[in-house]
Amino acid sequence: MKRTLLLIAACVVAFATYAQSPNKMSYQSVVRDAADNLVVNGTIGMQISILQGSTTGVSVYTETQTPTSNANGLVSIEIGGGTSAGDFSTIDWSTGPYFVMTEI
Repeated sequence: MKRTLLLIAACVVAFATYAQSPNKMSYQSVVRDAADNLVVNGTIGMQISILQGSTTGVSVYTETQTPTSNANGLVSIEIGGGTSAGDFSTIDWSTGPYFVMTEI
């Protein structure tokens, strides 16, 4: 019995200490034009940047994507899955805070 409890405790500790940074993050946005009208069923050019330290901080990652909005003007993307010269998985999340800046 003691050995079983020790094994369970070891497994709990092992799972609790196992962590990894995300490979991608989900992001959704409703897109409107300058006249505040929904952009429905349209191709949207997006640039997403991860900024370190503040909303005006240094960009540690930048990518572009061209999703299509749905009938409600909603676009859904995965940050880290776009076109980029960098590698999303190499961001050191322990040196945050980080901020997401989107440009459409």
